[in-house]
Formats: sequence, structure tokens, C-alpha cells
Amino acid sequence: MNNKNYILYFFVTILFKLSDKMYVIAIPWLIYDLTQSSVSTGLMFFVQTLPLIFIAPVAGTLADRFSRKKLMVYSALVQGSLVLFIPLLHQFNLLQVGFLYLIGFLIASAGACFNVTNSTIIPQLFKKESLMRVNSLFQIIDTSSVLFGSIAAGILISGIGVYSLFFVLGIAYLPIVISLLLLSMLHSFSPNSKKTSWQSLKEGASYLWTHPILRSLTWLIFIVNIANGSLVSMLVFYSRDEIGVTSTELGWIYAGAGIAQFVGILLINVVKSSRNTLNAMVVVLFVSAIGIILTAFSWNWYSLMICISIQSAPVIVFNVLNKTFRQQIVPANLLGRVNGLVMMIGLASLPLSGFFVGLLSEVVNIRWIFLLLGILSLITVIQFRRIGNKRKINSSISESN
Repeated sequence: MNNKNYILYFFVTILFKLSDKMYVIAIPWLIYDLTQSSVSTGLMFFVQTLPLIFIAPVAGTLADRFSRKKLMVYSALVQGSLVLFIPLLHQFNLLQVGFLYLIGFLIASAGACFNVTNSTIIPQLFKKESLMRVNSLFQIIDTSSVLFGSIAAGILISGIGVYSLFFVLGIAYLPIVISLLLLSMLHSFSPNSKKTSWQSLKEGASYLWTHPILRSLTWLIFIVNIANGSLVSMLVFYSRDEIGVTSTELGWIYAGAGIAQFVGILLINVVKSSRNTLNAMVVVLFVSAIGIILTAFSWNWYSLMICISIQSAPVIVFNVLNKTFRQQIVPANLLGRVNGLVMMIGLASLPLSGFFVGLLSEVVNIRWIFLLLGILSLITVIQFRRIGNKRKINSSISESN
């Protein structure tokens, strides 16, 4: 049963992630075809980002109130149907940009629900000792899909056209749904549907706030994401304006970081316990903060590639460790709400950091901004380590179990 779940779950994950990454390329391509406007393209990005922040807590509440497998099935059906709606509207000459904004928002909302539930259902599908391995493989697929999905989208758009690509992506959700229905639940939980959604959400928020480690960890994620989001959003500008890299050199910078991320993921499984997971999270974020600081002193493309690798690989490792840690210690009937709230708080800092750093870099040299943000991230990590001392870690883990 466990082997069947491995095959089905990772088939679903690969197909969903590839489809999602191809959709992310196809939708702005279509918007640009229709409008030739950077404003319209940017507005679509904004419309699709909102659900990731505001729908995630709602999705977490639903994941704790209803069958998680059914919730993923319904989310996939909604996404597939809406994607198919795009070429259908085009076929009848009814496609307008306003419709695309609405469809894009709904697809992103269903996707947020799918993603939150997906990370919540893992402890029900696999044994506890397998969680780190499952989350590591999930991260490898997620990281790989960015590259292969982008390449596939480019080839298919030029080969069959963007509307045919949307048709293919919509149909791809059918095997996703079938595979989800065939999954077997190894562990069950008792959803509490007697409370209202607002009461359920408050219960999840209260658990997150009162848990000493999770509360501090969520604050840590928010601060660290400000630094990381600033670096990611301004990397191309920094590379060209401060260092003068070529497009080929920029490609090598991203490729080097990608290789470092894969190596980091492969090394994750040496972590065996919840306490080791916490210690590892502190170490990797400490290294990532050092990478941000070093980036401020990079002088050519290969020094920047090394610095970005030092910064980004630990972040990917942290994502796997953090997800596994929550799955290990949060009660099954609260995991959806906790996942949704952590996702909301973590993602909220990303667009804000990119926007404000873009404004600030007009008056302050961006090297100074990276240096200060790296130091801020470093101080936050050190402070978290003080809060998460051995006694409190042991106490909170034993209470959660």
C-alpha cells in the first residue's frame, strides 16, 4: 500500500507541478498577445498572487474540516475545468482580458487550496519515518519543474500554439484526479465540522501563537523572507547595474544556484529527529544569511554565482525541514490550518519586500541594502536559536506528541 501511494502521489506531484509551471508561462504570454501591455501582464501576476496569501488560511481550515483527498480532487477538477474554459471562450470569440483576470484568480485560488492540502495530507499517506524523504523528493520535483516546465511551455507554445497548450493542460488534470482517487489513507484523523469556519481558523491561529517554537519559527520565516525576497526580486537589476553581467553569465548564475539546491536536498535525509531538524534549520538559515552578506561584496559573475548558491540552497533545504517539522509535531486535526497560516505569513513578506527595496534602491546603493538585510536575517536566526534552547525544544516536542 505504501509503495502504491509513493507511485500515485509522486505521479500526481510531477504532473501537477509541470502543468502549473507551464500555465505560469502560458498565461502572461496570452495576456501579452492580447494587450501588448506590461501593465496588463503585471496585473495578472498580482491577481494570481493574492490567493496565495489570502486563500491559504481558508484552505487550511477546509483541510481540517473535510476529507483532504476529496478536497484535492475538487480543487484539481476546478483548475482543469477553468483552464479548459480559456480555449473554449477563444473558440467562440468570447475571450476578453477581464475574463482572464477572473479565471486566473479562480485557478490560483483552487491551486492554493490544492497546495495547502497537499502538504497537509502527506502524514496520512506515509509513515512518520518516511516524511523527510517524501518532502525531499517533493522539493526536487518542485525545483525541477521550474526548468522543465518552462522549456516544455516554450516548445509547445511555438509548436501547437498557446490555446492548444491550455487545452492540453486542462486535460492533464484528468489523470491527476484519477490518481488522487486511488490513494490509500494509512492514517486517519477526525475532522471537527461542528465549529464554524471562523472558530476553526481562530483555533489554528491560537495553536500557532501559543506554541513557543512554531510562533518563533513563523516570525523567523517572515523576517528571513524579507531578506530573501529582496535579493531574489532585485538580483537581475543588481547583476546588470552593479556587476555588468551578460545574459549568458546570468544564466550560469541561476544554473549554479540550481545545482547547489539539488545537492542540498540530497543531503537532507541525514536529519533523523525533530530536535535535529530544528538545529539543522538554524544552521542552514545562518549560512543563507551569510550568503546575502557576501552577495553585497561580489565583484564578478562567478563570485556572485557562489554567493547566490550559498544563499539559495539553504533556503530550499529549510523549506523541506520546516514542512517536515510541522508534520511531525502538529496534531493531524490542526495541521491544515497551521500550514495555511504559515504560508500566508511567509508569502506576505515577499511582494512587499520586492516593492519597497525597489523604491529604496533609487536613493541607497543596493549593496548596502543587501548587507543590512543579511545582517538583520543573521540577528533573527541567532535570536531564534536563543529562544529554541534545548529545554524548550524538548518540552514543546513532547507536548505536541
